[in-house]
Amino acid sequence: MARYDTDEEQIDAVKAWLKENGRSLVAGAVLAVGGVVGWQQWGAHQERTAESASVAYVQLLNARETGETSDMVAELGWTVMEDYGRTIYATMAGMQLADFHVRQGDLAEAAEALRWVRDNGAESGLRHLARLRLAQVLMAAGDYDEALATVDVSDMGQYRSQYLERRGDVLAALGEIDDARSAYEEALDVEDISDTRRSLIRLKRNDLAGEAST
Repeated sequence: MARYDTDEEQIDAVKAWLKENGRSLVAGAVLAVGGVVGWQQWGAHQERTAESASVAYVQLLNARETGETSDMVAELGWTVMEDYGRTIYATMAGMQLADFHVRQGDLAEAAEALRWVRDNGAESGLRHLARLRLAQVLMAAGDYDEALATVDVSDMGQYRSQYLERRGDVLAALGEIDDARSAYEEALDVEDISDTRRSLIRLKRNDLAGEAST
């Protein structure tokens, strides 16, 4: 470090340093302040978006509860999904809309809502649930090929037993009994499933051969 014999020398050195580096210091300070302001504005924007999304989602729920027409419920649901697609409210709206259409017997519209959640959902667990429900809806509609493709995934997350069970269901419906049995047995090998679901899967497996449940 340089040494200075007098206060005047120190002052002159500081002046020279500021002359050389002052602009970069000011620029850095401006950028720092701008970054803080930008972050605060972004946070405020996110908060406003979440509030608006929650209001739109509540409108969807109210429309369902008060018996609005299918067109109105669908419009409200897709508004949340398309306008607030990155929020959890959009994902929940898609699940709500799919459930509504299933209850109305409109399987094609239910499938569309579930495909949206599968592809755009804000939370991985809900994307898995949407995929599993989509397979059920497709089976009910008789579209077994797409149903099988829907559950034929490498990443099953924490839903491995559900995917395998649903795969068994589709294969059984297609008459591929041996493959269906294998899928059910793989599902039974998963440890973290409830006793109730384990019993149900056993029933499905045993019914393939007309066996009594064990």
